[in-house]
Amino acid sequence: MDAAKVQAALTDLGLPKFRWEQVRQAVFGQAVSSYDEISVLPAATRAALAEKVPLMCVRERRVDVSGDGRAHKALLDLADGSVVETVLLRPSETRWTTCISSQVGCAVACTFCATGLMGLKRSLTPEEITDQVLFWRQYMAKKKLPGRLDNVVYMGMGEPFACYEQVSASLKALLDQKQFAIGARHISVSTSGVAPKIALFGKDFPQVNLAISLHAATDDLRTRLVPMNKAFDLAALAAALKEYIGSTNRKIFFEYVLLKGENDRPQDADALVKWLDGVGPKELLHVNLIVFNQTDTQHKPTEERDAREFQARLLAGGYKSTVRQNLGRDIDGACGQLVVLEKKAK
Repeated sequence: MDAAKVQAALTDLGLPKFRWEQVRQAVFGQAVSSYDEISVLPAATRAALAEKVPLMCVRERRVDVSGDGRAHKALLDLADGSVVETVLLRPSETRWTTCISSQVGCAVACTFCATGLMGLKRSLTPEEITDQVLFWRQYMAKKKLPGRLDNVVYMGMGEPFACYEQVSASLKALLDQKQFAIGARHISVSTSGVAPKIALFGKDFPQVNLAISLHAATDDLRTRLVPMNKAFDLAALAAALKEYIGSTNRKIFFEYVLLKGENDRPQDADALVKWLDGVGPKELLHVNLIVFNQTDTQHKPTEERDAREFQARLLAGGYKSTVRQNLGRDIDGACGQLVVLEKKAK
């Protein structure tokens, strides 16, 4: 929902301001799925709004649920025929998190990420980004899933900092206490390293979590795995992160997908410790290790013992590190598996 458009439509209809308050409370407070469910509105108003400003700009094509019920993946149709995927996760009994997309496809083309197989189609509008959160709130209400969705991660399809303006506008809506009312520290934005936007993000959203999709700590290896490194190498990334820490004093999360025999060796862990030493205080740097989720690439997942050895080297170096849960693998909804190719869209 685009709040400004709905308010403008209500004004055009000559309706008093309290009508917007009724719409707002129903959509953001009660997670209604259509104007027809807002019974306090006159029938004529509901019909007029549905015609002028549809409540949602995304439409469900399909939702897949993992065998353990802890991951739900939605394929959503957009007005221009584009399609995106978004995921709802339940990391614990009391927490719900959604992983949302910012673009249709991605131009970064990380070699282990399925989204990169699509290339970049286009960036999403702010409404298309936030409607993914609204979709899952409505879904939870319909399915009577317990708990509240109040954790959002921009880690789906696309590079958020490649469409900074749209992502910025969507963040403002999510943070707005009269709209989504999500706390800043319950939102994380991940970038593969668009260095010039990192300091800007720190100034615009100092309380929103920053995550860096790193995956290697030497330029040769990172350029091969994350082509973005050719434009913004590790030195440029480190400089941007130092500036970010200087202005926010906030913790930074690093995502590191472990690939068997490529970036999971002892020397790779040692290189990571050395690079992190030049970024900032140890207490502000946290490494999330992700065992590779199989995609249509030539990469292989690291062995469990190698993942734990890698983690141990980081811990010995003084850095906090966790091996992240991989929820939704059985529905291709885990980290790096989101993709909409012709064969999957049928």
